[in-house]
This record gives sequence, C-alpha cells and structure tokens, in this order.
Amino acid sequence: MQRKLVGLFVFFVLFFSNVQTQGQDQISQTKGKNSISEADLKNYYRKIHSRIPSDRGIDKNKVLSVKNKDANNVKAPLNVPDDMIFPIESDEVQAILMTWFYNTFTTNNDEPAEQMFDGLGVSYFSSNYTLEPVYSLPDVSANSKFARIFAQLADNIQKHTQVWINIWNAEDSVAIKDFMNELGTPLTNYRFFVNPGNSFWYRDCGPVAFYYGDDDNIGFLDFEYYGGRPLDDKIAKNIGEQAGYDVFTTTIEYEGGNVLLDGVGTLFTSDAVFDANEDHYGLYYLDEHSDYYGYAIQYKNSLTESQVRDSLTHLLNLNRCVILPSLRYDGGTGHIDLYADMWDENTFVSTKHPDVMANLSDPQTVEENMDSICNMETMFGQNYHNTRIPLPAKNDGSWYTSQSQYNSQYTRSFSNHTFVNDAIIQPVFYDESLSGSAAGDIDGNKEALEIIKQKYPGYTIEEMDVREFDGFGGAIHCITKQIPAENPLRIYHDPIRWWNTQENNSPNYRAIIQNKSGIASATLFYKKVNETSWHQTDLTAEEGNMFSAMLTLDETPRDTLQYYISATSNNGKTITKPMTAPQGFYTTVYGSHVNGISEDNVYVSVERIKVGELDGIGEFYPNPARDFTQIDFSNSFSSDLNVRLVNSKGQVLMNEIICKGERILQIDTRRLSPGIYWAIFSCDNISTARKLVISK
Repeated sequence: MQRKLVGLFVFFVLFFSNVQTQGQDQISQTKGKNSISEADLKNYYRKIHSRIPSDRGIDKNKVLSVKNKDANNVKAPLNVPDDMIFPIESDEVQAILMTWFYNTFTTNNDEPAEQMFDGLGVSYFSSNYTLEPVYSLPDVSANSKFARIFAQLADNIQKHTQVWINIWNAEDSVAIKDFMNELGTPLTNYRFFVNPGNSFWYRDCGPVAFYYGDDDNIGFLDFEYYGGRPLDDKIAKNIGEQAGYDVFTTTIEYEGGNVLLDGVGTLFTSDAVFDANEDHYGLYYLDEHSDYYGYAIQYKNSLTESQVRDSLTHLLNLNRCVILPSLRYDGGTGHIDLYADMWDENTFVSTKHPDVMANLSDPQTVEENMDSICNMETMFGQNYHNTRIPLPAKNDGSWYTSQSQYNSQYTRSFSNHTFVNDAIIQPVFYDESLSGSAAGDIDGNKEALEIIKQKYPGYTIEEMDVREFDGFGGAIHCITKQIPAENPLRIYHDPIRWWNTQENNSPNYRAIIQNKSGIASATLFYKKVNETSWHQTDLTAEEGNMFSAMLTLDETPRDTLQYYISATSNNGKTITKPMTAPQGFYTTVYGSHVNGISEDNVYVSVERIKVGELDGIGEFYPNPARDFTQIDFSNSFSSDLNVRLVNSKGQVLMNEIICKGERILQIDTRRLSPGIYWAIFSCDNISTARKLVISK
C-alpha cells in the first residue's frame, strides 16, 4: 500500500503543468509512472486535508510547553474598537479569499507528506511524526479532480468580484495561471498573496472582517485556529497586514465555519466553541530542544463556558450571543454552516431533512435549533423567518435510513455555499456528463436547485460538483472567505411579508440606510406581480438614518406586491436591497382576505407575523438626553415588551426585556456618544420606533 501511494503522487507530479523544479525532476527520473485507484488518492487526501487536522496519535502531553505559560497565553479581553460592525455574509464584498490545493513531499525520498511548518513536515508513512524537510507543489494536473474544483472556484469568484489566492511559494503563480489558461478560464480579476500554509480551509482560519470608525475602516479579527496547523493560523494576520488592514489577534480558539452573524449584533454558533477552549493545548511551534518531534505545543489556560461567551461578546461586539447544541455526526466540527445560513438580517435558510430521517439525532437537533432561533426577534421586533432547502441525497437518490449509516456517510449540504455579491457559488452533487451512479442524483439535485433559486431571489447560481469533498467535513463555504467592500452603503430593512388591508391599509416600509458620506436619495420600487414595469416612491428621510414610505394600494381580496429598495450615497455609490434587485425582490401578499402567507416548509408560524404599531408607547424625556432618559407606557401589554436601542449605523446597542405590567423604562445614557438613536419596541411581533437624541 505504501509503494502504491508513492506511485500515486509520482503520477500526479508528472502531470503538473509548466512547473519545473529540481524535486519534480528527481521524482520523474527515479520513480516513473505507476497507477493507483482514485479511492486510495481520496483516502490520503482525507487524512492530510480533513477539516479537522489529525494528531496521528501524538502524545500531546509529552510536548506540552508549561515553562512559559503566561507568555504563551495572552487572553481576551483584547483591546478592540468599541464600534465594530461585522457585516452579514450576503453584504457587498470586494474579494473572496481562497488558496490552492497543494501536494507535499519529503526532500529525502519524495514520499507524500504533510507540511507543518514552512519547509518542514512529516512523511505520510512516518510512525513517530518527526519533522523532516519537505517541499510543496500546487496541484495543477489535468487529471486531478481537486485541481479542477479549485480552478472552477477561482473562475466563479472572479466573475463577480476579485479572487484573492494565497499561494505557498511565489513561483506557484505561474503554474496556476498557466493551468487556468489551459482550461480556458484565464485569471483576469485576481490578486496573489504569498504565505506558506497547511491546508485549504480558509473559512475556518481566515479573518473575520469588520468595519469600525467614522470612515468605516476595515479591520480583521484573528482567532486562534487548530493547533496542528500553525501556518494556517497565521493566514488572517498575514493577509490583513499585506492588504493594509489592522489585525486584532486573540488566543480564543474559534473557527469561521461556526460563525454566523446577522450583521446587526447577533451571533449564532454552536457549543463546539466551548469544547475548543476547555483544554490546555494551543498552537504547535518549532522547538529544536524538544526530546520528541522537534516542536512543542503552547500551554493555554482552559476557559469556562461563561468566559468563552463573554469573550465572544466582547470580541464580536455582540448584543446577543446565541450558542446552540452542535450536531454530533457532521464530521466532528460542530459548525453551524453545515445546515444554516442567512439571506438577510431577518431570514434564515436551513436544511430540511426528509421524513425518513426524522428519528435520527442530527435532524432532530437541526429542527430544535431552528425552532429556538425562530422564537427570537430581529432588530425590528419581528420573529426570524426561516425557509427550507432539502438535504442532498446519496448518488442513487436514496437516504440514510439508520443512525450508523448516517454517522459514517453524512457529509453533504446545500447550505455550505458562498455569497459573492449577486451570485451564490453553490455545491451540487451531480454531473450529467457522467453515467450511472457517477452521475449522481440528477433529478433530486435539479429539484433542490429550483427551491434554492426561490429562496435566494435573483441570484446567479454558480454550480460546482463537490462530491470529491465527501468525507472531508465541508465544501465551498468552508474553503472561501468574504472580504467586505470599501465604503459600505448599508440598508437594514424590516420586510413586510403579508398584510390585511382592512386592518392596516397603509403599512410602513421602514429601513435604516447609512453611508459615511450621508444619503443623497432612497427609493422604494414596487409593482404587482402581473405588472411589467416598476413604480417608485421616495423614502422619507427621518433623523438618525431612518427612512420610511407608506403605500396605499387599490382594494383587492388578494394580490401580490413585489418591491425593493435602492439608495445612493452622497459620494455616488448605489446599492439595492436585496442586492440582486431588480431581478431579485421582496414579496408581499396583501388584500382584504389575506390573513397569512402560504409557503411550503415555512418553519415560523405565519400567524405571528403582523403589520401595525403598538399603542401606548410614549415619548422619551428628557429628549435630548444627557445622563439619563425615560419613557412611559400607558398600556399594560399582553406579554413582555422587548426594546432595542439602535444607532445611526444600525448597530443594536441594547437588547432588553421589559416585564409585562411595567409602565416605565429608564436608560442610562452617559455611556452613549452624542447623536441620534432609535428605540424599537416590540410585543407579539408588532413593533414601534421612538427617536432619542443624546447631547453632551
């Protein structure tokens, strides 16, 4: 088996296009071509490039460094800007970060290896995991399915934004560009970065980007990555510094695939983050004095669940940190990106498992988690909305019918895709050019894609067959990372999903719209479903970047309204909400006979979605306020009243519950900067906004 694997890698190296290195020449001269099955290749890649690095049986306690515990353990709270805004992934981006698929070999005898440090790694056949010199080459073989996946990914990205490709050696850019040319998809919208690495899971090790300051500067938050990949742990810091952005590094261990932010201050994640921070094992580092392998492991203080939660709240500037039970059989990551994402700040799209799998552990956890989320409220006081996309089936269209079969074979998810402005790079699990089981579940995938197009209106869907990643623990989302756009123009919108015209003939279309230069104009475009041209009305600007418009439509028993919002900043930038408009838009069902919406597999109960204003909410006084303010309630509300305090950038600064029966709310305003704020009160899914001015 060992000799077969050596031959396999020789075969791959011989097919590398236009890469001439001394090591490659040596292989071709001494080894020659040998054949090996694709299954053996995939097994090797699974072990070297699994989403969670394998410790290969290392006794970590033997190399755990305790001599400099304090020096190796700089903990949160880190000094980070206090006005950070972490955008939602569907916001505008300037680039998508990725890397390439690399093959690594020992320099002594060209055995397949795993790079741990720059130029140092471990032979795949090593039994003691001792470091030795290695070299790495990008996989640009015409016969490699992995090479073609990364090439297709780079091409799909560059169609919609710039692709940032981190390469391990400067000369690798030539091989990659030549390979892309040969495939007929030349790189035209790209930037190379040069930093040695370990693998390609850049969602997990890459930067978590944010805006801060009056000019919306971009910063990178750099969490600690898995200890066994010390080079990848440096990627966020290196890319940030090379791109000219400030980088804030913390030793809180956290992976990007478990970070789902709604863009306005709420994090959705899983309790896998607790597990990652409860032990003492940190990053691997070179230590020539080590008696074992030539490296050591940094000692870390273990963190309690409360400490982890507090650290995430501080580092991500959260008003709400939602930590959900993780899946047990998702490949070991526990990451939320394997079953859910967000289209906008109000709307989830999550995996719907077939009924035949309803008794299995993970499908039950998904249902329970999404039920918990959909009983929470958005920044505008409405319940989160959740729509469903199906779980991908096996190649023959069948499902996992037992817990053991699911545990050993589950890897696929349609949710593990990447937003790129007006496009979604979408994993699929079929290929019509093939035959038999190799073609996959063609009908099932096509049906799912039609559902996906409905759930993500107007997006260009760039399909990629990623079945080569089966068993790795992730797909497209896991190997890409959004880099947010400069000069963001933000639109936070409270969508009206349905309304009864007898109860409320003129609902308020409300949005917070903000840019550092100010807003020159904002427009609501709308039309009935059977109309071909758009009508428009100006959104009225209120103070504090709040905009609104009210529509009065012809009376009808039932009709459908389509609409989107467009805004232009004073510095000339225009953005729509949704970003895909006018091809994509919001849909409102309205009329005198409308009492809900009908949508297959809508998880949230539509009866809870209402249009209207709360009665009994007074006005703040004093207003303007300096040290404190208060507001009275003349009504005794039927249930608890929720209040969120939002600044002019859309950041939720306070999220509190006022118990049923209370008649007054006092707010300490001493910590607030001068400016205009909005308090959004909600009860029973009806909300009302009140303006508050802080003057110092």
